[in-house]
Amino acid sequence: YTAAVVENLSPDELRKEISRLWEKVGTSATVPLEDVPPAGASPLAASGELAWETVAMLKSQYRRQERRWAEVLEAREAALRALKARQEALDAEAASLRSRLRTDDQRVMTEVLDAGARLEAAGQALEEERRARQDESRELKALLDAAREAAAAEGARWREEERRWQKKEQRYLLDLQELQALAGRRQEETARADDAAGRLSGSLQEAKSALEKTLAELLQERRVRQETEAERAKAVQKISEVEKHFEELSRIWEEERSQWRELWDRERAAWEGQRLEFSAWEENLRKEREAWHSDISAKDQAQVKFAEQLTRNLRDTSATSEKLAAVMSRLADVERRPPVVVAREAPAPGRRRRPVLAWAAAAALLLAAAAWPLWRLGSAWTVLPLSSRAVPLGNPTAMAWDGELLWIADWNGALEAFDAAEPGAARRSLKVLLPGSEPGRAEPYRPLALAAGREIFYSLDAAKARIVRHRPDDPAAILYTKPAPGPAPTALAWDGKALWSYDAVNKSLYRHGSDEADAKPYALAADVVPTAMAWVGSRLWIYDSRGRRVLAFDFAQGAFAPAADFAVGEGVVGLAATGPFSRPRTAEVSVLLGPTAQRPGFALARWRCGPRLFTIF
Repeated sequence: YTAAVVENLSPDELRKEISRLWEKVGTSATVPLEDVPPAGASPLAASGELAWETVAMLKSQYRRQERRWAEVLEAREAALRALKARQEALDAEAASLRSRLRTDDQRVMTEVLDAGARLEAAGQALEEERRARQDESRELKALLDAAREAAAAEGARWREEERRWQKKEQRYLLDLQELQALAGRRQEETARADDAAGRLSGSLQEAKSALEKTLAELLQERRVRQETEAERAKAVQKISEVEKHFEELSRIWEEERSQWRELWDRERAAWEGQRLEFSAWEENLRKEREAWHSDISAKDQAQVKFAEQLTRNLRDTSATSEKLAAVMSRLADVERRPPVVVAREAPAPGRRRRPVLAWAAAAALLLAAAAWPLWRLGSAWTVLPLSSRAVPLGNPTAMAWDGELLWIADWNGALEAFDAAEPGAARRSLKVLLPGSEPGRAEPYRPLALAAGREIFYSLDAAKARIVRHRPDDPAAILYTKPAPGPAPTALAWDGKALWSYDAVNKSLYRHGSDEADAKPYALAADVVPTAMAWVGSRLWIYDSRGRRVLAFDFAQGAFAPAADFAVGEGVVGLAATGPFSRPRTAEVSVLLGPTAQRPGFALARWRCGPRLFTIF
């Protein structure tokens, strides 16, 4: 054998070749004398040549192993250099991430402080306005009380004067009656006695003058009384004018207070949205940080495993070298020993089939090990965007599907209907006005969620935490309103039979009966803040604004069980199952997406959601 042939032999082939050479040496030593070949071809010479060939073959194999070890060591050095460069790149990336994190933390803290300062200034202004209104109300009340007291005192004085003049008038009337009786008696006396007429004529003249004087006084007092009545009427009219002015000021104050309350509710809603966005951003940053740490740990473990594999290979190489050295020492001992006849052992019938069975078993194990990851990868839920189109909206808050049109609610109380296939322009536009307690005045209406069906149309009014039922054919007409079961409702959904709502304070789902005020609570296992909710088939889909993800729940035996969970990179304003489903085990959902850095406005998109195998292929 040449050195090139020996280097190309595998370890098994090399072992078989050595066994064959040893058998050849053994058989040549037992040849009979009559079969001994001529000189120059003796068994001893053949044995020596075979031994030298064996030694040359082993040396060639040893040199080949040394070259392999050198290549392994060189590969190890190259891998270590690459790992060191990768470690430096990762350190640089970690430093950049830490600096960006510090910058983002400072920016978020600045924004939070600014928002807090604005809210505090608004609260102080509202408190000062309230104090000013209270002072003005107290002053007006004091003026009204003083006017009422003055009017009461003036009325009492005039009533006292009236009583006094009435007494005088009665006394004068009595005097007049007495004078009239006296005049009658005097006339009778003059009729009876002419001589006394002369004497009584003077008295009669005096009585007439006294009577005329008394009548003049009575007329003067009556005129004074009429003037007093006119002044009293003027005072009463002035009091009524003051009361009307006070009522007008109270109405203006109530209007301003409702406007301030609406402004406060809007600021609080904006602050709550910013707080939820900040919490979602912090949660995403925490998840990215944990993912980065887990990635670094996985890479470190991979490096440790690679180093352990290199150490194991070196250990195996050392053991192989020791075995080769032992084989060489045995060969040297055998050369010094006398030749021994080695009987060949017949191979067992089933020995050749063992490698095939081993390979088959290994292949089956590999297929079994790969089946579970492949199944998990194929059965994992994913989202496949089908289409996306921009829609002209101002400040949308919710979306619902009534079977024909997509209804989108705006924060200012408007409702717009779009075609799901062609959402370029609104098909219908309505303005909802809730009648107020006073005629001609409407209450504030802030729709936060919608739920629609073939025969129903509901909205959630965030201004007073109530559920509003509309006429399905004309949603601008209000049928009635009912209070929500919780203090902070955030989402509505219609499952085809009943209305569902979610409250962020109680963290409960409510299933409403025929009376919307009567609701049964259900708990969700996940810690979420749903701002959009829809029933897709028999599953409840929600958008978690805190984690920016979409979750699906199965409802069975009075409990909700998680069925799917996948992250969404954009903010979702509304969800609606517009169907029909084009593939098995998938759902096609219309989604109203919020603005992003690449898209300044709102967009209406269609998603296909389901297992990866059924969604993509």
